[in-house]
Amino acid sequence: MKNNKTTPNKKWHIVLVSVLCVFAICLSLVYWKIASIAPGEGEAGALTPDIFGSTNKDTLYILVCGVDQDDEDENRSGPGLTDMIMVVCLDKATNSMSILQIPRDTYVGELAPTGGTGKINALYANGEDTVNRISNLARVINEQFGLPIDFYVTIDMRAFRQIIDTLGGIEMYVPWDVPVFDENGVQVSVIPQGTHRIDGATAETIVRSRKGYAQGDLMRLEMQQYFYAALFKTFLTFPMSDIVRVMPMFSAFINTDMSVTQLGSLAAAMQKVDTANITVIRCPGGPLGEINGHTGLYGINAENLAPLLNEYMRPNLPSVPASELGLPTGLTYYQGEIIDVVTNMGGLLNAQPESETEASGENTA
Repeated sequence: MKNNKTTPNKKWHIVLVSVLCVFAICLSLVYWKIASIAPGEGEAGALTPDIFGSTNKDTLYILVCGVDQDDEDENRSGPGLTDMIMVVCLDKATNSMSILQIPRDTYVGELAPTGGTGKINALYANGEDTVNRISNLARVINEQFGLPIDFYVTIDMRAFRQIIDTLGGIEMYVPWDVPVFDENGVQVSVIPQGTHRIDGATAETIVRSRKGYAQGDLMRLEMQQYFYAALFKTFLTFPMSDIVRVMPMFSAFINTDMSVTQLGSLAAAMQKVDTANITVIRCPGGPLGEINGHTGLYGINAENLAPLLNEYMRPNLPSVPASELGLPTGLTYYQGEIIDVVTNMGGLLNAQPESETEASGENTA
């Protein structure tokens, strides 16, 4: 039975999960001692000195990445690709947070080391720095988006299914029918629109799906926002003991360069953030045609992105015009361009329909 009363414990859960819209941060940061995570270990390495961070003590920028080594359309040998990329801006002066979602297929030009793909998600694996791989990605974000990076968190996406299943599944509103394809690209079923309780495998299908959509990357990012809202709702009702139960498993799959003291400070700042003050921004743009042999690209419109970055991602920093961003220009969007890309997480959470059915994880037809 649902408890609608606002208790201190529920308020804490709202704060906790808000750091992951932000899956990786939320579970690592508040339960540091339970997870026993060692900062700075793993193949991600460290942010090198040439990666510029914030110059304002009230603003913190965290690069959050999901590293995937198993995808149907990529050869995933080696360190993997960053198939979830977000820059989280925490404004401690106003107790607000903005999250920039960067499409994994974003075209970053011919000079960036992408292993011949042209895509931002390949920088981690193909950059020149094989010791501090996270710096390969953070450096390009500095150069092309003009955003500081103070810290990073990575999560191995192989943990995704297991964590959802350990929680007993989550209740999620699926805003449109999601086609399901086999390994040969043949549609075999569909996950119908509606509110369902989904298991880890179904959740992975939903948040990774882009086939069958005219604007696959943007649709996937929008769907992920609904998934984040589902996580919020899940943690609002889960007892602390169940969250603690996930931690030993989760700790093996994350990496961060934040110290215990820094995580504690971040956790304290996050206690003051309400979901109504969390904004999620998708990068405006659209699918591109073939460029220098690269296919499956997403192009960001720098002219439309610049004012969004200035409004939401630079609360205490000088504005940066589009002309000073390093993103590729002169792009043609062959399937049209997405411009309306700003979502308020509190509004999205409140807009979720109540569950009408308790569907299994295999809710397909």
